[in-house]
Amino acid sequence: MKKRMTAGTKKAILIYIVILLSLYVIVQVLPKVTDIFETTQVLEVGDLALTCETTGYLIKDEYICISDEAGEIKYKDEVGTVVKKGHKVCKVKSDSSKDDQSNRFSTYTDRLGDFKKVTKSYKAPISGVFSLSMDGYEGVFTKEKMTKLDKTVVEGYSYKSVNLERSSISRGEPVYKISGDDEWFVLCWMDKADASHYTVGDRVTLELPAGDVKANVYYVKEEDTYARVIFRLDVYYEEFTDTRDVKMTVIARADEGLICSNDCIIEKDGVKGVYVVNKNGINKFTPISVISTDGINSVLKATTYYDEEGNQVNTVDVYDKVLKHPESALRKDKEEEPAQETTKQTKPTKAETEATQQATDASAVTEPSETTNSDKEGN
Repeated sequence: MKKRMTAGTKKAILIYIVILLSLYVIVQVLPKVTDIFETTQVLEVGDLALTCETTGYLIKDEYICISDEAGEIKYKDEVGTVVKKGHKVCKVKSDSSKDDQSNRFSTYTDRLGDFKKVTKSYKAPISGVFSLSMDGYEGVFTKEKMTKLDKTVVEGYSYKSVNLERSSISRGEPVYKISGDDEWFVLCWMDKADASHYTVGDRVTLELPAGDVKANVYYVKEEDTYARVIFRLDVYYEEFTDTRDVKMTVIARADEGLICSNDCIIEKDGVKGVYVVNKNGINKFTPISVISTDGINSVLKATTYYDEEGNQVNTVDVYDKVLKHPESALRKDKEEEPAQETTKQTKPTKAETEATQQATDASAVTEPSETTNSDKEGN
């Protein structure tokens, strides 16, 4: 037998739905409506955080140990430990019965190809971070090759690593990896427009999955429809040894200037500008010079700038009030232009007025002179 909801229960459900709808309006709708009715923005000095989301590829100085014997193995250090060159990282007890011919790591060792940085010693060949994982691309992502790597090829690789930790090893198998951490790099590709904000030597922040790190711009080069950008790092990163590709956000700082919403910027007769509201409430189109933009806000030069022809142009200044939605002001200007042009044509120019006045003055001087000469002849 079905139970009917009581009137109180129905009322409670209705109130709950109303509360949810109210919260949705407050969070989603109200900010957008408020922005519509916000008619002006006051320009203030600031700097703009430029961000670019892309995929980064970690490039390290890596050495891999390939065993030339089979046996039982014991590791002396934990993964992620920083070891010095010559430090013994594992101990192997030779035992030919442990020689497994299944080639369990062949997928990864085959990728190494003619990789030169291979050691058979159980002592670290360089100072660096101890690791028990490899992806087989250690010979691809190197400092020597990073400016030549093909974007399409790199994006087509599968970067799943294999765990090397086990109790026994076979002849020819990878044993461990050491990654030099004194200097490493992150390679990425981005749109030319985004790459234009970076200059070699600039300091940036890379937002990586395991935390933010500081980096310097090491290399920038435009290629076809995109640009290759490489960052240099010398700091600790938790997932440094076990990661090859990462989703990251690059954060840089723009030059200081006046911060202006892109909603305020409009183009008139091929010139970018904003409509400044003066003390009398009159909207005046004012040309601007954009230093940089993140797609939402822009940094503008203040007071004056020089155009492409070298002419000094007066522009916006700090605390200027500009229209947030200038489309109607532009339409009004366009509508008034024909009337203003007609007025200009009917009203004599200053030069024309001066020419007329000079002609009048000359006539006034000449006429008396001619009369005087006529009188002399008559006499």
